[in-house]
Amino acid sequence: MKQLQVLRHSHFAADPWGDGGCKRTAQISEILDGNQISQEFYQPDITQIFQKKFAALEGLRLLNQHKIQSSLNKTALTQLGFNYYKRQQTMEYYAQTHKLLLWESSRQQNYLMSYAARDMGLKVIGLPHNLESLVQGQASDFTGRLAPYWFEEELQSLGQCHSIFTISREEQYLLKLFGLDAEFLPYYPTSEVAEYLLNIRENRKQKAKENMILLMGTAGNKPTFDGMLNRIVFFHRHLKDSPLQLHVAGYLTESLAPHIPENPNIHLHGTLTNERLAEMLEECSFCWIHQNISTGSLTKIPELMMAGVPVLLNSDAARNFHNVPGIRVYEHDDDCVDAMKGELPVPEIPEKPLVHEKILVNTIRKLLL
Repeated sequence: MKQLQVLRHSHFAADPWGDGGCKRTAQISEILDGNQISQEFYQPDITQIFQKKFAALEGLRLLNQHKIQSSLNKTALTQLGFNYYKRQQTMEYYAQTHKLLLWESSRQQNYLMSYAARDMGLKVIGLPHNLESLVQGQASDFTGRLAPYWFEEELQSLGQCHSIFTISREEQYLLKLFGLDAEFLPYYPTSEVAEYLLNIRENRKQKAKENMILLMGTAGNKPTFDGMLNRIVFFHRHLKDSPLQLHVAGYLTESLAPHIPENPNIHLHGTLTNERLAEMLEECSFCWIHQNISTGSLTKIPELMMAGVPVLLNSDAARNFHNVPGIRVYEHDDDCVDAMKGELPVPEIPEKPLVHEKILVNTIRKLLL
């Protein structure tokens, strides 16, 4: 049987030990490898195009051809035109050997990928890590509008896809309401990360401590940074006289240092090695996650479930994980304090999303026929 091949575009490395974006890209890589689908990652400079005369005309052609509303000035239109032309020419190169693009990178001018791929005859499956137009602070490269007021632009870009796989049910429902062919592919850790997490689960039976809270998050993500800072201030004001000890850790959490109040019960650990993270997960009573409203889905939640760590999190962060044993969702601060006073059950090991993986693989095979 001839091996199937796809072209992939992601601004994240396929690193199962990296941040949430890297983990998602690694998950997709493992699914493809497990189904004998080879993959080549898009290289933006493979065609050696670094400038383009009359680039503004290319920008106008893009906007007119796809009926994109834009309020760009000439300088911005020139930049848009160059970026579109470069992607179009690169896609023309890849179209000689590929029929299908798996498109994950939808940030900034990577929205042009779906247009360039379709213009060059490639089929496209979208796997957005979140809906960027709804993330607080994100601005459109087409119109300059701030989120959430350029959602229609993102819909148009995603509308170029033959199929879309979202990481959260909420995004799937939303896109389907707008008539897009959206499926659901929840995050699930790769096999090597799963082994690491299951080992933590076993060790927690002897090592877990009382009153040790682990506040986790990727502080490079603004909604997560803001949410973590919110909980640190909340703990300082309302729980500083309790026996609870708050340990703050995660990628780039050292950036929280200037904002943390003086409190002997608050301990900032910053970015951790996998070995140190395992130790803290083995010892903590539960993990606390608080994120301001955003899109996507937190990859940490299914990983913590697999590690046997109870999770306390706010409703905005919960996404797919409401009414799940071992995942305590709170609606407001009083409810949060009440939850901390109770004992949280150990979550079950999440099931691998085999049905959803099969839908993705079958969609790929169908589009490659």
